Amino acid sequence: MKKKNVMALAVAAALGLGVLPPAANAVSSRDIQQKRSEIDALRSKRSEVQGKISESQKNIESLQSQQKQVANDIAKLNVAIEETSGKIRNVSADIDQTERAITQLKQEIAEIQERIEKRNEILKERLRSLQESGGAISYLEVLLGAQSFSDFIDRMSAVTTIMEADQQIVREQEADKALKEKKETELTEKRNKLQADLQELKQLQASLAGQLEQKNQLMADLKQKEEEEHEHQLALEEQNELIAKQEAAVKQQLAELERQKRAEEEAAKQRARTYSPPASKNGGEAPSGGSVPPVSSGAFTRPANGPITSGFGYRFGGTDFHPGVDIGKRAPVVPVVAAADGVVFRSYYSSSYGNVIFVSHIIDGQLYTTVYAHLEARLVGEGQRVQKGQIIGYMGNTGDSTGPHLHFELHRGEWNPGKTNAVDPRNYIAF
Repeated sequence: MKKKNVMALAVAAALGLGVLPPAANAVSSRDIQQKRSEIDALRSKRSEVQGKISESQKNIESLQSQQKQVANDIAKLNVAIEETSGKIRNVSADIDQTERAITQLKQEIAEIQERIEKRNEILKERLRSLQESGGAISYLEVLLGAQSFSDFIDRMSAVTTIMEADQQIVREQEADKALKEKKETELTEKRNKLQADLQELKQLQASLAGQLEQKNQLMADLKQKEEEEHEHQLALEEQNELIAKQEAAVKQQLAELERQKRAEEEAAKQRARTYSPPASKNGGEAPSGGSVPPVSSGAFTRPANGPITSGFGYRFGGTDFHPGVDIGKRAPVVPVVAAADGVVFRSYYSSSYGNVIFVSHIIDGQLYTTVYAHLEARLVGEGQRVQKGQIIGYMGNTGDSTGPHLHFELHRGEWNPGKTNAVDPRNYIAF
C-alpha cells in the first residue's frame, strides 16, 4: 500500500513537472556573464569619465594660472601707463614753459630789433655824412687843418674817438644779430624736441592702452573658458555619478540573476517570474484621482495616459534630435507608472530633465533603461525595485520644459549622455 502511494506521488510529481512552462526565461550562465560584461563596461566608462574630470581640473588650473599671469601683466601695464601719463604731464609743462620763454624771447627780439634798426639809422646817417664829406678824406682834412701841434693832437683824438664809436656800433649790431639768431635757434630746437618727446610719449601711451585692452579681453576670455570648463566638469561629475548608479543597479541585477541561478540549480526546475499587479493597474483611479493606464501584455506597458505630442527622432526641420516621446497632460493629475519591472538607479532633480527617474530593466537577458522626466513628484527612490504598472510619480512641468507633459525615453542598453542607445518607444509599446 505504501509502495503504491509512493508511486502515485512520483507519477503526480512527474505530471506536475510536465505542465510547468518551458525554461525559456531560465537564467543562463550567458546572462550572468553578460551582466558582468556590462559592469566591466560601466567601470571602464567611469574610469574614462574620471580621467576627463581630472583633465578638466587640469584645464581649470591652467586657466587660473594664465589668469594670474595676465593679472600681473595688467598690473604692470597700469603702472607703465601711470608713469607715461606723468611724463606726458611733465613734458606738457615743459612745453608750456618753453612757449612762455618763446613769448618772452619775442619781446626781447623786438627790443633787439629796435636797437638794430636805430643803429641802422645811425650807420646810414654816418654813411651819408661820409659820402657828403668825401669819406676818409674828410678825416685827413680835419687833421691837416690843425693850426698848431696841440690842435693836431686834439683833432687826432677826436677822429679816433669818432672812428671807435662807429666800430662799436657795428660790433654791437653784429652781436645783437647773433644773439637774436642764437636764442631763436635754441628755443625752436627745444620746443621741437619737447613736442617730439610728447608725441612719442602719447604713442607709447596709446600702445600701452591697446595692450591693456588686449589683456583685459584675454582675461575675460580666460574667465569665460574657466566658467565653461567648470560647467563641463559638473556635467562630467553628474555623468560619473549616473554611471555609478547604473553600475550599482546592474550589480543588483547580477546578484538577483545569481540568486535565481542558484535557486534553479538547487530546485532543478525553471522558476518563472510571477507578478500580481496592484488593483490600480487595471485602468482604475490612482490614489490622487488620476487615471492609471492599464497594464498591457508584452515586455513594456504605456507609462502614462495622454496623447503623443512629440515623437521620436529629428524635429524642427532636422536641427533637433528628440530621443524619446512626449505624452501630453490632459487631466489635473496624471500618474506615471513603470513601463516594466526593474530597479531605480537614479531619482533626482536635473536642471534639464527636472524631476526625473531612471529605471534599469533586464528583459530576456537584455538590459533596457527607461527615463521619466519633467515629473511634478517622484514616489520612488534610488535602489528601489519597481513593478510593471506601479505608480512611480506624477506628470509635471519641471526642468527645461515648455508645458506640462511626460518626456519618456527607452534605451536598449545603458543610458549615456549622447543618447546613442535610444530607441523609438512606439516600436515597443502600443500607445
